[in-house]
Amino acid sequence: MNFVVPVPANIADLEFSWQSLAGHPLPYSMELDYDVVRVPGTASGMMALLSPRVNVSAKGEVPVVLQVFRIRLPCSGLVSAEIPLALRLNVTAPPGTKYNDTILVFKRNKICLKGVETPPRNESVRLEPGPLVNGAGALYVAATCACALILVVGSVASALYIRNSKARVQESHYSAADTDGLARSSVLVRVDPRPGSANSGSYATIADLEPLYARPYGFRASYYAASHVTSLSQSTDPCEKARALSVPRSALYCRNLVQEGTFGRVYRGTLDVTGREQEVIIKTVTEVASAYQASLLVVEGSQLAGLVHANIASLAAACLDSSCPLLAYTSTQGELNLKLYLTDGNHHPVTRDLVNVGAQVARAGAFLHGRGLLHRDIAARNCLIEASTLRVRLADAALARDLFPQDYHCLGDNENRPIRWMALESLQHNQYSTATDVWSFGVFLWELATLGQQPYVEVDPFEMMACLRDGYRLAQPRPCPDELFAVMAVCWLGLSRDRPTMPQLLAYLQDFHDALGGFI
Repeated sequence: MNFVVPVPANIADLEFSWQSLAGHPLPYSMELDYDVVRVPGTASGMMALLSPRVNVSAKGEVPVVLQVFRIRLPCSGLVSAEIPLALRLNVTAPPGTKYNDTILVFKRNKICLKGVETPPRNESVRLEPGPLVNGAGALYVAATCACALILVVGSVASALYIRNSKARVQESHYSAADTDGLARSSVLVRVDPRPGSANSGSYATIADLEPLYARPYGFRASYYAASHVTSLSQSTDPCEKARALSVPRSALYCRNLVQEGTFGRVYRGTLDVTGREQEVIIKTVTEVASAYQASLLVVEGSQLAGLVHANIASLAAACLDSSCPLLAYTSTQGELNLKLYLTDGNHHPVTRDLVNVGAQVARAGAFLHGRGLLHRDIAARNCLIEASTLRVRLADAALARDLFPQDYHCLGDNENRPIRWMALESLQHNQYSTATDVWSFGVFLWELATLGQQPYVEVDPFEMMACLRDGYRLAQPRPCPDELFAVMAVCWLGLSRDRPTMPQLLAYLQDFHDALGGFI
């Protein structure tokens, strides 16, 4: 409710599902306030927004069964304008209880464009305009949840998860939230896992991922520019790539320790080649590490070697002269691990910043997929961020199992895997594709929205496969806009072919980032 979300010109309806959980209907009253924006220079004083209509009465009772009501916001098409609105829903608490009457307010701005006229509709009740709630021009759509006795969910029609799942959600698990409003453990929702359904265990389909915001020039041509691939090109042997970047031990200087695990360490230091020093991050293992752990560092650390991209942290140099290999990555003084950045409490990125971070990682993922490469472990722990500029780079997963052991689990096969970030088909059949990277990217976006919380924290790692197979997914974090959660939701579709590709996600997030800059 703290976000001002624009309603684009091509969206005319706001839909809400509501239900009284008190066991009996609860009285409500509804008020719709909106600003009258008239077309200048017209004698008739025609408005940019015609009279909004609601297909329920201004007073009544919240039903005991899940139902939907709609607010229609018809534009005249005569002028371009942004119209603040406010729908207040006041719910009366049950008599004789400890609960108070409740009012919730959601913020929206209706965008009308000249030449884009909304077709008429007849199943609605006209509400007359009233004063704005706060006088500052913010759009409010209010819904109420009286002391956990009422469930009300609202969205713009293009917000995929809310719209498509409002009639499908069967049960939920809720957890407490801390004082800053961020849930400290995830909330799971269950979507319809009907056997034989084309979207079994899915929120929506890729066809629903149409542009969130009206664009005079139409949607991006690159939106449908790629498809998922499962057969990927074979890259050079990782050890060979590391040896090609080999430097003597004297060229690397480990200045200060920034992160340490059981057998792995990360230093900040310098790389001196041909007399020119450059800032680097150095990954290595300790003397207690086994030969397997040392070789795993080299293999995983060479995963992105040889790639040149602004949003990828690729291997710059390697020293393989001893039992404790050193891997160096170019860096800056202010660059941090993204997960540590999100969880340290000293940084407070706003929604537009988080969308920007997501778009940069999507750009890196699209670059990898375009070259026939998979990452297999897209997560905040495997990203670096420059705190001052918010430039983000996707890195390899070398030492991640040791440095972030809470994110990896062994299911009895002697292999630590990022279970909570893995797609259903990866858990079931050990299958990996660009679509499984997209699934992990959706969990990564959820990490951003929750500032680094642990996904599926309530679920035992051994139950993750059954949890996903039964249709459970991460629910919308409390401070996350519908539009951002819509991106996450389509990344977790049950069928891999229905998930968006990285180029599609990149186009979507770029548009959303631009829109946030224009309207919020």
